[in-house]
Amino acid sequence: MSQPLAPTEHFERRDGSIERQIRLGETIVGRSALPVAAEGAPDPHDLAAAHDQAWLRLPTAPSLAPGAAPVRVVDLFSGCGALSLGAAEACRALGKRFEPVLAVDIEAWAVQTYGRNFPGGQAVQDSVLSFLGPDGLRADTLGRLTGGVDLLIGGPPCQGHSDLNNHTRRDDPKNELYNSMARFAAVLEPRWILIENVPGAQHDRSGVVQRTWKQLGAMGYRLAGGVLEGVDIGVPQRRRRYFMLASRDRQPPAVATIQAALQQPPRPLSWAVADLLDAPVSADAYDSPSTHHPRNQRRIAYLFQHQLHDLPDPQRPACHRDKPHSYKSVYGRMHWDKPAQTITTGFGSCGQGRFVHSQRQRTLTPHEAARVQFIPDHFGFGPQRRGALQAMIGNAVPPRMAYALCLALMAGA
Repeated sequence: MSQPLAPTEHFERRDGSIERQIRLGETIVGRSALPVAAEGAPDPHDLAAAHDQAWLRLPTAPSLAPGAAPVRVVDLFSGCGALSLGAAEACRALGKRFEPVLAVDIEAWAVQTYGRNFPGGQAVQDSVLSFLGPDGLRADTLGRLTGGVDLLIGGPPCQGHSDLNNHTRRDDPKNELYNSMARFAAVLEPRWILIENVPGAQHDRSGVVQRTWKQLGAMGYRLAGGVLEGVDIGVPQRRRRYFMLASRDRQPPAVATIQAALQQPPRPLSWAVADLLDAPVSADAYDSPSTHHPRNQRRIAYLFQHQLHDLPDPQRPACHRDKPHSYKSVYGRMHWDKPAQTITTGFGSCGQGRFVHSQRQRTLTPHEAARVQFIPDHFGFGPQRRGALQAMIGNAVPPRMAYALCLALMAGA
């Protein structure tokens, strides 16, 4: 039996713009374009990189022709809206209109940011579980969703599954939130479902991923799942995530097939942030780096004085210096010509990963971290405290990853 096709991207330069064609086999199923200056491509022969870089740098969101068919979307555990951002770009690529219906998150600043970027729907600060009753969705929840839902997306909390969690890994009660996606799907009956989590979710002791898969299958969905590596599809960092895809229309392609269809050469840190290198420091936290303790500032200076990317043990705190450790990247300097390591909520601290800027004696600004996460300039965070920015950006799923998977779900529909 032949495997289902995954969509591919093809690019052509046209009078100051780059046209992106989405093809399913030999059939063009979507066209879109972005303005790109002649000098816009880091490599004039790499139109995919030029297109994506132009998208990241756009100050205003690209428009869609009026009259496009709507795709009505519910985003659970939405955070600031990175999954929705990727889904919206997939809609634009296919000539469809992203229509937000409901977004739910527990954090006020995330809900505020979602509402700012996706007006028209309801962005609600609450627990996803509060929308559920013993027999499914509460009646007042259903009242919010008149008109149906096409796409259900969500990234349930992943800390309980994370390999960085040494306390409740694989056995955290919050891991069960993953299954709430199936409980919503049972009532909403969306055409497509996308669920995101860390790869470790597959090994939860309660088998929540396997149970969710089984429940969706019993509802008539055809499913695919797998781990996607962001750097392989153009995200300028190494970030692996497990995705479950479900469709009522057709069998979704395997995640490995989607990754192969959209494969890109590794994009380095410089590709994402070179134009921000000497951007004026702003009073807004978004464009200013963290202030470091003098000891850490001396450690950063040491890396540059000795042209190093890894801090030697004698320069580290006693907890590293006096015993064997595997934290080589902590206090590390990023590589200008390589993809970044995974961006986390600690990107403003040199003591939480390899987050010292390659070319400047500081850590990444939130703006730079957002670019590495594939969050574009036209996505508005508004005035936010540094802690909220770091949480929203560090917890986000790179929209390029959501774009790739939503594109595969919706292409040909």
